[in-house]
Amino acid sequence: MEEQKQTTVSFVSLGCFKNIVDTEVLGGILEKKNIRIVSPYEQADWVVINTCGFIRDAKDESLDEIFLALDKKDKGEIKHVAVFGCLMQRYYDDLKTTFKNADVIWGVNDLEELADVMANYDKTGDQKKEYTDKKLFLYNHTYKRIITTTPNVTFIKISEGCNMKCSFCAIPLIRGPYRSRKIDSIVQEAAKYKSLGIQELNLVSQNSTYFGKDRGEKSELPQLLKELSKLGFNGIRVLYLMPEEVTDEIIDAFFYRSIIPYFDLPFQHVSSNLLKWMNRGGGFRENAELIQKIRKKFKDAVIRTTFIVGFPGETDEDFRQLLEFARGTGIERIGVFGYSEEENTEAFSLEDKVAPEIIEERKGRLMDVSDVNIEKYNQKLIGSLQDFLPLGAWDNNSTIGRIKSQAPDTDGLTRVNVPFADDYTMYRVTITGFDYELLFGLKA
Repeated sequence: MEEQKQTTVSFVSLGCFKNIVDTEVLGGILEKKNIRIVSPYEQADWVVINTCGFIRDAKDESLDEIFLALDKKDKGEIKHVAVFGCLMQRYYDDLKTTFKNADVIWGVNDLEELADVMANYDKTGDQKKEYTDKKLFLYNHTYKRIITTTPNVTFIKISEGCNMKCSFCAIPLIRGPYRSRKIDSIVQEAAKYKSLGIQELNLVSQNSTYFGKDRGEKSELPQLLKELSKLGFNGIRVLYLMPEEVTDEIIDAFFYRSIIPYFDLPFQHVSSNLLKWMNRGGGFRENAELIQKIRKKFKDAVIRTTFIVGFPGETDEDFRQLLEFARGTGIERIGVFGYSEEENTEAFSLEDKVAPEIIEERKGRLMDVSDVNIEKYNQKLIGSLQDFLPLGAWDNNSTIGRIKSQAPDTDGLTRVNVPFADDYTMYRVTITGFDYELLFGLKA
């Protein structure tokens, strides 16, 4: 008998780090069903697109990828297209009609069933399986994940969903209420990756400060960091700390071994009026005091934040406060988003919209401040010794990677003057210079 050809799948994962985890979990489920995962550059039976539905630009990127994949299917270059994730969850009824040529349209839940549909697709007469969205999904340590990152770094999702009621955000509509994983489950998953040689661990969540509060009164993040610190990672980074929920106990937990003093604090704004309309806490004084408290405790702390400009009703005075805050605090890492109108969010019905050209102008001015802050911070790094995580070859004579103050995909990279030798082990470098977000270093 002729041996049956093994089905192959390649992934396109869009959006945030949390989506990367979902892609890797689905890949692991498919491998258990004897489906082989291949790189996006290889010819595959299936192309699976994990979409983002957060803001307009992300949605447009996802739609472009779907149209591209379906065009390849029409040309016979690929056999099947499956689309899942946040965009599909949010607009399922509309998009299943728009993309009739897609073989599978799915949301963010029932990933086991999605894998079953794909594994049996060519064996059944029922070629169109409806997404039933039966049960909110939350993976745990028993799931095998494929690794799509370099072999020295990974992400762990510590929770799913969100209980915040930010008026501009559709995430609770897409992902449901906040669900924390068990600490023991996270530690077991982390220990597995440590045994595989992972050196840097990144904890991701919609709101990491809320971890455990869905089952008790206090955040369990400090306890989680204490347990993870015992595993001996070279670095553990916590992403997305809701500023108004950061307590002294949470800040002090960053003193545990391996925890990187990298504080990801999405302030979104500092104007009290706008924050009220955003359903967010904090303000100019409160946010500045939080930064000051962190820097007083950690001399090498790095602050990262995101700001939204052009929220309905944002005045020149509101924006002036934001510029003053960004300059005065010297925040090292600033991301700026123009307000995106999102259907079914509270802010969608707000009047007093800000003109698109004003939003773009304000984005540019705030990013100018960010550029100055980055340059000042990089200048301080010159001559310092830093732990360097190699990611691959830059060219024949140098290696590209990150130091601990550079989070994946958001904070630039570091180029070191030694050839990459297929060794992903962290080593020490001396920072010698920079070009905007690219640092230069010598191996120590």
